[in-house]
Amino acid sequence: MLNPISKDEATRMAAFLAEQGYTETGLRQTLGLRELPAPRLRNLPRLTSLTEGPNCLNTLVRWFWIGLPQAAEAATVHVPAWFLTLALDCGLLRRENTEVVPAAMLFPLDKFFFVADHTSKLELSDSDLVLWPNPTSRILARFTVRRHSRATLDLGTGSGVQAVFAAAHSDTVVATDLNRRAVSFAAFSARLNGADNVEAVEGDGFAPVADRTFDLIVSNPPFFIRPAEQYLFCDNPLELDNLCRKLAREAPRHLSEGGYFQMLCEWAGVEGQSWQERVSEWFENSGCDAVVLKGYSQDPAEYAEEHIRAVDGTTAADAQLYENYMNYYRCHKVEAIHGGGITMHRRSGRNWVRLEEVQHTPKDPFGDLVVEIFASQNFLLSHESDNELLETRPKLSPSLRLEQVFQREDGGWKQVELTLRMPKGLNPYIGVQPVVAEFLAQCDGNRSLKEVVDSFASKVDAPAQQVQQECLAAIRKLIERGFLLY
Repeated sequence: MLNPISKDEATRMAAFLAEQGYTETGLRQTLGLRELPAPRLRNLPRLTSLTEGPNCLNTLVRWFWIGLPQAAEAATVHVPAWFLTLALDCGLLRRENTEVVPAAMLFPLDKFFFVADHTSKLELSDSDLVLWPNPTSRILARFTVRRHSRATLDLGTGSGVQAVFAAAHSDTVVATDLNRRAVSFAAFSARLNGADNVEAVEGDGFAPVADRTFDLIVSNPPFFIRPAEQYLFCDNPLELDNLCRKLAREAPRHLSEGGYFQMLCEWAGVEGQSWQERVSEWFENSGCDAVVLKGYSQDPAEYAEEHIRAVDGTTAADAQLYENYMNYYRCHKVEAIHGGGITMHRRSGRNWVRLEEVQHTPKDPFGDLVVEIFASQNFLLSHESDNELLETRPKLSPSLRLEQVFQREDGGWKQVELTLRMPKGLNPYIGVQPVVAEFLAQCDGNRSLKEVVDSFASKVDAPAQQVQQECLAAIRKLIERGFLLY
């Protein structure tokens, strides 16, 4: 547990860390640090060697990144007395005989700092470990819809990553976690980053906010589908994917009209049931539209191996662990593990569910793309009939590109591939025939779709009704993808 610090102390501490180069850019570019210490990576000697120079930054890195004790006498030479005193008082550091020992990690991400446990705590198998920002933290941050929110909920906050990011576009943020240490760390992270509109609360699921509604709810819950229950931050306490299903079923009651619930999750592929069928049931009678973006699928054997490999320690128990995993999957008839992100949008009226397999996860924020998916689906829903769609005036997205691939043949070049590509997008490309590309080029926003289709039909050797049906099918697909604007 950490002791709170004042707003002025937090501002001074964060500014000092940044000035010394203890930032995401500083650690990567100045010191070449690209990963945390981990026994399975055998990287502690290299990290120690990189930071052996006697200076302030290396002292900070050894404490707050690598997790190494420092001789108190040497530390006072390189680190200002006020910083050392503050770090000791709040619990980031502690004294042990003649050494100053790190009690927590400071993880720089973007322009922020997040408090978490050191990797050494993972080796101890402590269930209340507070994880540092990891790849799923970053993906959820990029996935999140960033628009003004009256009230935002970070459900299962961990070190407070989503809460701190949301603070910039929210009037208030509530960060909840079942882990009391995580609540303490998230509150400290919020204060350290000047996010004074964040309230950190201990509790299970939606219990701490039972009577409240939010414009935005984000969650990176413990979604691993495995028999072990070792860590609060990642191990699903319910069978298979029932925790994620439970959160999806409960979230609508806590959404205001027009609000979004976004969650990263995994779900089981069970014998006799498609992945679409299994996850679609989560949204039945929810009062929400829903988009499911499936990013990956794994064979249970590969999934088990990957998770066993992630556990530090000896390999002596690997065979038994693997058998435990596989017995669990066989018992529940699990054929695959699927993962991705879901977004639910509270909306009155007839609701829909859209399921997509994503070709590409953008490296930049893509919450706006998520909003566009909902907008395009609602547009198509309001133009269900062909006549309604024919009256619209769609136009190609200005960022859309048409790419051609040629292959050497008979002393010349033969076109073998024609692709529409969006520089940014979840499914950024789609193959087209030359005749379709010619048709789409006429969609300029000035002419109605009926005019474009009629003109095109007069140039091809096919029945007009068939041409119209095929053109409208292509138009609907391209509007869904965001290639066509309306």
